[in-house]
Amino acid sequence: MAQKNKNENTVDTKMLLDSAMDLIHECSPHEAVHSKKFTIDTKNNKAYCVNDVISFYISLDSIYSGHKKISSRFSRATALKIIEKAIFDKKVAGEYFSDTGTVELLKVFTDAQPDDVKVIAPISGIRIDSEGPLVIGPFEIGHSQSLKFPISNDNEYYISSAIKDSYDNEKSIAVAHDEFEEFINLIFLIAGKKDNSVFIKTDLLSYRSMSHQQMYVDTTSYQVHKGKVDFPCASIKNKIVEKLPVDNEFFAANDKFNALWDLYKKRKNKERISDFESRILNCSISLGEALKSQTEKNSVIHTCIALEILLSYDEGSLFQKSIGDRLAETFVFIVAKDKESRIQMGALLKQVYRMRSALVHGGNKEIDQSYVTIIQYSRAAIAELLTSDKYKDVKKIGDLYDMVKSAQNSY
Repeated sequence: MAQKNKNENTVDTKMLLDSAMDLIHECSPHEAVHSKKFTIDTKNNKAYCVNDVISFYISLDSIYSGHKKISSRFSRATALKIIEKAIFDKKVAGEYFSDTGTVELLKVFTDAQPDDVKVIAPISGIRIDSEGPLVIGPFEIGHSQSLKFPISNDNEYYISSAIKDSYDNEKSIAVAHDEFEEFINLIFLIAGKKDNSVFIKTDLLSYRSMSHQQMYVDTTSYQVHKGKVDFPCASIKNKIVEKLPVDNEFFAANDKFNALWDLYKKRKNKERISDFESRILNCSISLGEALKSQTEKNSVIHTCIALEILLSYDEGSLFQKSIGDRLAETFVFIVAKDKESRIQMGALLKQVYRMRSALVHGGNKEIDQSYVTIIQYSRAAIAELLTSDKYKDVKKIGDLYDMVKSAQNSY
């Protein structure tokens, strides 16, 4: 069966390669350089260009998507570049792909040997007060000047992540980029600030240091015109904020949230974590995104996504409560300590869900600050779930709902 599937894959790939080749035609060098995709055979002074670029890349993308070993190991850009070159080489040679030639092309990907690599990027918006480097979960953060080949200015920092079994640098960079964004989100979650006072990013257009503790973020410029007044009110402000001291125990070893770094490291290293632990981690990352976003609409949506990641549960029942009701009763079970706070907190969460529905479905888009309160309650819920013995045996979401149902039936 495996051999049959392999042969079918080869045949399908050959058909896609041939269809892509049929879209290439010989042309003049002048016509080639004015087309979107071309090659010039300088040896024979011939040029070739693609008639239909969209269909050409549909064929190439189908090859990429149809082979798990290619799409899981190589970035789309890297794989398509290799396949594209092979197709043009065959066209220039006046040949089509044979079964053997197709297999040889696929072997470029399937027979590649992996390496273990470390991806390093500049990071700004944070600081280290100790000598460093600092390890938080699977991440290493240190002073740029300590690197053999510094990646940013002398007074800046780097963040790195180890990537095992790397087949393609571009793929590894993409994986590390996502991990760095999740690191930033978790820092935002721990900081818990929704006041636009925290700025962290990982690129070379870094925030400019004003001192070890402070950095320049941007300068805003606005004019406000009132009625028939000739001269508008002007506002020009420099935004200078504190860098976050990530080697402080508040971030590196927080009593309430430190377990998140352990969960993240385990997941990255493909160690087993429970379904509920995975929900807690993904919820935390999404809440960090809600805190990080400077657009209130996105913050509301990510707040609701975080709650759904953590608490959504479908028992397959014919009659279901609304998602707001279901999340509210489970949410207040974790956070609220008495009947009055349960009622208030449940009403607040439903209010946020009404805002979310209005934003998504095009209704009233007025946003109040109730979602910020829900973010803070959600942080408290995560801390409770991570540290309380009450939840140590919860391995899946059904276990939590059983606890809620038991509590409801007791009063």
